[in-house]
Amino acid sequence: MKNELLIEIGKNSLALLAGVFLTLACAPFYVFPSALISAAFILILWLNISPGLAFRRGFFYGLGLFGSGVYWVYISMHTIAMLPALVAGLLTILFVSCLALFPAAQGYYLNRFFPRSNNAKILCAFPAFWVLCEWVRSWLFSGFPWLFIGYSQTHSPLKGYAPLGGIYAVSLVTILSAALIVNAIRYLRIKQHKTAYFNLLLLVFLWTLGGLLNLISWTHPQGKPFQVSLVQANIPQQLKWQAEQVLPTLEEYKNLSENHWDSQLVIWPESAIPAPLTEVIDFVNQMAETATQHHSQLITGVPVKNIHNNRYFNAVISVGTAGNGYYLKRRLVPFGEFIPFERMLGPVFDILHVPMSDFTPDHNYPQPLTLHDNIKMLAFICYEIAFPEQVLQSIHDVGLLLTVTNDSWFGHSIAQAQHLQIAQMRAIETGRPLLFASNNGITAIISQQGNVLAAAPPFQTYVLTGQVQAYSGQTPWQKFAMDPVLLTALILLSIAIKYRRT
Repeated sequence: MKNELLIEIGKNSLALLAGVFLTLACAPFYVFPSALISAAFILILWLNISPGLAFRRGFFYGLGLFGSGVYWVYISMHTIAMLPALVAGLLTILFVSCLALFPAAQGYYLNRFFPRSNNAKILCAFPAFWVLCEWVRSWLFSGFPWLFIGYSQTHSPLKGYAPLGGIYAVSLVTILSAALIVNAIRYLRIKQHKTAYFNLLLLVFLWTLGGLLNLISWTHPQGKPFQVSLVQANIPQQLKWQAEQVLPTLEEYKNLSENHWDSQLVIWPESAIPAPLTEVIDFVNQMAETATQHHSQLITGVPVKNIHNNRYFNAVISVGTAGNGYYLKRRLVPFGEFIPFERMLGPVFDILHVPMSDFTPDHNYPQPLTLHDNIKMLAFICYEIAFPEQVLQSIHDVGLLLTVTNDSWFGHSIAQAQHLQIAQMRAIETGRPLLFASNNGITAIISQQGNVLAAAPPFQTYVLTGQVQAYSGQTPWQKFAMDPVLLTALILLSIAIKYRRT
């Protein structure tokens, strides 16, 4: 009994380590092969065990993945929001544990419905369950689509599948690759070499096809390249919303932009103007006049009051030579910009003195911002860019994408690099360049192939200036959305069910 307990502790530790390996595959480490190692390890640990044991090992896998991958929520709560270390630590543990339930449930149901370790379970059920689990995590309880295994492949040949079926297609092929490796090892152990080599041949085919897909240009240039300047003012989060800091902040952005009005587009990040629009309208009009005089356009984040109540929209406004426009944030950050189940949880946060924004989401269909030569830009605020379906809803006739964010909430952590990698995947999916403007980093210009063309040094005051080219046309993902990937997952499940006892 003691030996069995020690063995199980060892296997749970391996599951924990396998979860950490997936974090290493993503930004800022970019060791993309470790994603295959991670998925292969947890699959091996799920074979030939009961659903209960699979749940436990899946839970430890989730603790390793999310404990190492989203630890930065502790920084947001303790360092920035000034919660006591104990309270912030307990809330972080609770958050990570809730996320760990997803791989735990995945392991449970995989072994509950597919107890035999055969081809059907390994090559069909395992990839299908994984992708469906990621998809559910993207919308359940408002969604947290972070650390999908497909994001680890932005620097690998498998990113070529993104324009076909989005992030979920990349996740599916990545998991299938790990499953083929495990299946090949399984057949080598029983000396069925031909079948083992066939699995490896399929693996080579998937990766070769992914590489060839990267050679296809799904979209084409629209108009001429133009110059943009992204202003990274590096305002400390602890000072940003202090009343006495508003005027110095406005002056800082004005001075940083002064020598860059030769750019056709100047961008300030999320809530760069830390005061309601009605209180700083004179300053905004002054900036609009300056931009117009230089035949330029200014885009900036600023809170906008909701005329129907006393709350505010987290907004982006555009002023200058191409006229005025705006975008109101649609998907807010839970426990950051609003309190879910406010009647129940609101008093708790009041007792803990947790500083909360009081934003309201916009429910109207967003209109793209208009730039010079009638180029359209689709704007997103903060982690909205992590939701592929939201991008897909309004991408038509848009030449490039924009994300403005304030990642200073996460301190000197890996969150900024992870956020940028997610934005890179949106660029690949849509075949559109993406401008990523952050308060303190990582501010970057991303090509339509997901490559970072230029980036500002993080945690420094900097103005990033470079050339960008708008693109038009549609990728297959834009035309067919998630339907092909979901259909593929359901087909794989159907095959697995049919042959699960073989």
